[in-house]
Amino acid sequence: MDNGISTVRNLLYIVLVLAVLSIVADGYVGMQLSQNSDELARLSVLLQKQVMSSAVEQSQQLQAKMDKLDQDAAGFDQKMDAANTKFFNDLNVKLPIILDKYVKSRAPMIERQAIKQVPR
Repeated sequence: MDNGISTVRNLLYIVLVLAVLSIVADGYVGMQLSQNSDELARLSVLLQKQVMSSAVEQSQQLQAKMDKLDQDAAGFDQKMDAANTKFFNDLNVKLPIILDKYVKSRAPMIERQAIKQVPR
């Protein structure tokens, strides 16, 4: 009987050792999970900061591009006004000359048609 009690006692020690190892392992896993959770929280904050930083940077770049486009548009308006003024100045100067040449080139033909249409 002493042998049976000894076996039960040995099994009890083994169960106790396994229970202690299980408790230690659970504590270690819990500690690791806590560290992982803290690290994920830090990463989340870091990612939010980077996203905000990136958004601000992109916003500034976009604003710079918009400012450049605005300046280009203002320059384009000035060029269009200058071209418009030059066109109408040229039109006022050159159009009468062109019309005079056209009338002079067509005058003989118009005279002939007018003579044909006048009754005699």
